[in-house]
Amino acid sequence: MRTSLVVLVFAVAGLLAADLQSSSPRAAVAPPARALTSAKPVADTVEVGFVKSGWIVRVERVVPRGMTPAHAALRELMQGPTKVERRRGIRTALPEGARLRSLRADGKTWLASFSRATLGSGSSETKRTRIWQIAATMAPLGDEDFLALAAEGRYATTVRLGVRPAVWRAETGEKQYPYVVRGVQLRLAELGYLDRSDVTGTDDYLTEQALLAFQGWETLDRTGTITGQTHVALFRASPPRPAVHRAGRHVEISLARGVVLLVEDGKVVRAVHTSTGSLGRTPTGDFSVYAKSLYSWSVPFHVWMPFAAYFRGGIAMHQSPDVPSFPASHGCVRLPEGEADRVYRFVDVGTPVFVR
Repeated sequence: MRTSLVVLVFAVAGLLAADLQSSSPRAAVAPPARALTSAKPVADTVEVGFVKSGWIVRVERVVPRGMTPAHAALRELMQGPTKVERRRGIRTALPEGARLRSLRADGKTWLASFSRATLGSGSSETKRTRIWQIAATMAPLGDEDFLALAAEGRYATTVRLGVRPAVWRAETGEKQYPYVVRGVQLRLAELGYLDRSDVTGTDDYLTEQALLAFQGWETLDRTGTITGQTHVALFRASPPRPAVHRAGRHVEISLARGVVLLVEDGKVVRAVHTSTGSLGRTPTGDFSVYAKSLYSWSVPFHVWMPFAAYFRGGIAMHQSPDVPSFPASHGCVRLPEGEADRVYRFVDVGTPVFVR
C-alpha cells in the first residue's frame, strides 16, 4: 500500500528539489505544536525531507490515525526512503540507529531528542545533511521558527527553520556528547539569558556570564561552562518566570540563585548573572530605585561603580570587574560588564525592586 501510494505521487506530481536557504515554503499543514497533546489528526499527509543529488527533496507520507503530523513526519524520516524511492536516487544521511526519543514545542522552538547515533559517527558534511533533513521535515509543521536538537536528552544545537544549516562544527562535551557553541548561544538567547546580537559562535565572556545566570536559575553547579548537567538542562528548560506579576517594569533579585530578572508586564525580558552581598549583607524586601548614576564613587570602599542604580541606602546594582559565582560583595548587587548598562537603561527612578 505504501509503495503504491509513493508510485502514484511520483507519477502525478514528481519530486521537487528545494534548497531550504532560498525557498522552503512555510505554509502550515498543521496547527502550531501546542496541538501535540491532541489525539485527533489534523492533517492527512506530511512531507518528509530526503536527499537527492545533494539537495533536499520532499516526499509525501500518510499520517496514521491517532498520531500527530509532527511525530508522524519524524517517524517516517527515521525509517528512510522506500525501495522505489531508492531506485529513483533518493537517499538519507541518517544512520540506521537514528530514532526519535521525544518531541515537544516551547514558544517558537521545536525541541526534538534523538538517539545518540543520530549525531554520532560521520563526516561534518554528513551531520550537516542529517540536521538539514530534520529541519526540512519540521519546517512546514507549525509556526515555530527554530529547532533545538538533543542526543539522548543532551542538548546539541539549535538551527533556524527554512535556512540551510551551517557547517557542523561541534565541540566535545562530557561523555563525548557533541554540542555547537553557536547553537548553545541561540538557546540561551531564546531563554532570555543572551542577546541575539551576541550570538557569535565564539565561547566568550558574555556567553560565560549567560551560562552562569542559566545555571544559577536552574540551580545547577555554576561553572560558566557546558557541563553534563547543563547539556540536559538546556534542552528541558523554559524561560524564567517572575515571582511578582504586575503591570509595567520591575526588577527581581534572587539571592539564592544569583540572578537578576528584568520583568516587563509580567514577562521576564532578561536574566542576568549577579554576585550579591556575602554573609547576607544584601537586604531582602520590596524597594524601588531612588537614584541613578553613570559613574558613582563609593566613599567607604574607594572604587568607582559604573551604571549604579541605588535602591536601599548605599546599596546599588552596578557594574563590577569581579562577579563571581557566589555572594562576595559588601551588599551591592554586582553585574557583569555588558549587562550592567542594560539593567541601568531598563530601570528609572521609581522602578520597583524586589529582593528575595
